[in-house]
Amino acid sequence: MKHSFEYFLNAIHYCLWLGDMKFGDFVGAIVNKLLSPIPKYLFTKEYKKKYEERLIRERKSIDSFFYDKETGYHIGWANHWFGFFYLGYPCFLSFVLVGLADKKFGDLSTFVFFLLFGIPIGLSYIPAYRAVFTKDRYLTYFRDFATKGTLWHRKWKWITIAFCIGSIVMTLMGIIGMYIANHYS
Repeated sequence: MKHSFEYFLNAIHYCLWLGDMKFGDFVGAIVNKLLSPIPKYLFTKEYKKKYEERLIRERKSIDSFFYDKETGYHIGWANHWFGFFYLGYPCFLSFVLVGLADKKFGDLSTFVFFLLFGIPIGLSYIPAYRAVFTKDRYLTYFRDFATKGTLWHRKWKWITIAFCIGSIVMTLMGIIGMYIANHYS
C-alpha cells in the first residue's frame, strides 16, 4: 500500500514538473519573440556579436537555473503546486471542523481557528512529504518516469489533471460543508 501511495504522489509531482516546464517554455518563447527585435534593431554589430557569444556561454547556467531537478525554477514551482493541490483534500476536513466548532462554541478565536484548520492539514502532509521529498526520493522516481513511454505519460497527465480538479472540488465542498455544519447541524 505504501509503495503505491508513494508511486502515485511522485507521478503527480513529476507530471506537475513536466507541465510547469512546458508552460515555462511556452511563455519563454513568447517573451523571446517579443524581445527579439531589441538586439536585432537596437544593438550595434559589435555589441550584438558580444551579446550572442555571452548568450551561448551562459546557456548552461540558464538551463541549470530553470531545469535543475533539485534547485531549479521549475522544480520549485512543481513543489509549490504539488503541496497546493495535495492539501486541497484535507482542507475539506479542516473547513468542516471549523464549521462544527463555530456552531458548538460560537465565535472562535484566531488561534483556535488556525489550530482547527491547521492540524488536519499538517498531519496529512507528513506522509506526502515523506513519500516525495524525504531524502529527495522524487529524484529516483523522476529517473524511472523519464524512461516510461508516451502512453504512460499521457495516462498520468490525465490522472494529474483529475487530481488537481478533485483538489479544487474538495476544497469547495469543504467550504460548503463548513457552511452547512455551522448553520444546519
